[in-house]
Amino acid sequence: MSTRATIAVRRPGGDYLATYLHFDGYPEHAGRLLEANYLTAEEVETLVSRGDIRCLDSELGEPEYYDTEVPAAVLPTLEALLDYSRNCGAAYVYVFDEGQWTRQKL
Repeated sequence: MSTRATIAVRRPGGDYLATYLHFDGYPEHAGRLLEANYLTAEEVETLVSRGDIRCLDSELGEPEYYDTEVPAAVLPTLEALLDYSRNCGAAYVYVFDEGQWTRQKL
């Protein structure tokens, strides 16, 4: 069984760039790795821009992407991001905004 999550960054225009994380999306794994390794909006945008992520490496948080690329989603509002996350079956939503991470349990 997997703990799914959504990883997103709020961009300067106010929209969100988001992607799906399939495995180990719980705070003690994904949350810890995101906070330790992705410290700027540019780093987070690079992480999510390639699309769906299978898992994050437990040491450095390096992403393992799926072989078939599913592009990142561009979502206009927080409510649209939450709807996207629910449709992915995500248990958690991680958002990088104004230099910090927030987490919401769905």
